[in-house]
Amino acid sequence: MGLAVVTRIPSYVEAEIATGALRAGGIDAQVFDSAFGQIEAPVIESLGGFRIMAPEEQVTAAREMLKMLRASPGLAEPDEQGPWAASLAASSRSRGRGMRMVALLLLGAPFLLWLIATLVRQLPPPQ
Repeated sequence: MGLAVVTRIPSYVEAEIATGALRAGGIDAQVFDSAFGQIEAPVIESLGGFRIMAPEEQVTAAREMLKMLRASPGLAEPDEQGPWAASLAASSRSRGRGMRMVALLLLGAPFLLWLIATLVRQLPPPQ
């Protein structure tokens, strides 16, 4: 009896709420990546969110229960990929652009400094 991924949820609080609902419904669900994800939120979001895990034989029932929970009054309609897939996709797209800009600035600045220093060294001495 192994564990399998039921869904991924971008927010730790939402993952705990979903897990609590599954447990209340008799499914032995657990939130994985919670300790790391609370410290490194941007990393866990880029990895797809917090994993909700359940025993392999309960995964189908857990997914159906989450779809019913998401479709209940006051919540949005469920989608084909999972109840939280749309918010996760939007979050990772916007964060992905920001992370690329940070990487460009952090990795590009030392390269530019090296390039300028190399070019200055190659200039002939002033006369």
